[in-house]
Order: sequence, then C-alpha cells, then structure tokens
Amino acid sequence: MPLCGPNMEQLMRSPLVAFALTCLVAPGAIAQTASPVRMPPEIGAAYGRLGKAIVSQDAESVKTVWAEDFIVNSPSNTVLRRDQVIAAMRQDLLDYKDFRKNITVVDEKPGAVVVMGYDTMIPLKGPGAGKQVVRPFTDVWMKRGEAWMLVARQATIAAAN
Repeated sequence: MPLCGPNMEQLMRSPLVAFALTCLVAPGAIAQTASPVRMPPEIGAAYGRLGKAIVSQDAESVKTVWAEDFIVNSPSNTVLRRDQVIAAMRQDLLDYKDFRKNITVVDEKPGAVVVMGYDTMIPLKGPGAGKQVVRPFTDVWMKRGEAWMLVARQATIAAAN
C-alpha cells in the first residue's frame, strides 16, 4: 500500500536525480518527501550515486544504476533507452539549475519499488529551457540480482512558467 502525506524537506548531501531526457541534477538539490513516506535505504543510496554520476557525466557509474533495459518517457515526449540518454549526457545536452525532487509515494512490492512525485527545476537546455518547469515522475525500481536498478521512468513536463 502506498504511503502518502504532507511534504517535509530533507537536505540531501549528494544531489538527487531529475532524469532529464531522464535526468540531471544540480548539486545541493533539495528532496522533499511526504512525512510517512519511507524510502528504502538501498534506493535512496542509488538515487544519490546516480545524481553524482550524472553531474560528473560519469556514464559508467550511471550504468550501475540504470538497468541495461532502462526506458524513459522523457520531457521531450519521446521514449528513450539507456544508451540514448547517456549519449545526450555525453553531448552535454542535459543541464538544470534549482532542481528539487518532491517524493509523494513510495510503493514497495515484491521485487519492485515504485517512486512517484514531481520534480521542479529550470532546464538550461532542451524542453522548457530557461523556465521553471514541473515534471511529474514515476520511477520503477526492480531487484536485479543483489542490486536495485532503475528500469523505467516517466517524466514529462506538466507546466512551464
């Protein structure tokens, strides 16, 4: 059963990820979680590792969090695979400032965890560039061997001001 509640800010030392064309994060990002929402520690740590990897454009580290079959419905309203997003990252097409991840639901299932919420940020490139955007997201994590891997993400722009 999903756990929901009012938002509570948690300052994360390492940035969380907004997955632009699946994601990019600005250092010092703020994660807001609903009070009773419990993020499994392994997935919280994976978000942190992924944020660092994307900020430093470390494709090999990104691959340790995104499953080989990772798929995303991106902010540009296109479906992309892991290698396509990594290629965009390597071309310096993903760049954001003022990123905040607002987590509203963490739903644990046998072998899977669904994380839902919305991201707010100002993209410096791509869809919504220069505007404050709101992107609802759904992340699907699955246990693959001993590791939790992000296998799917939906992150499209709902509003741009």
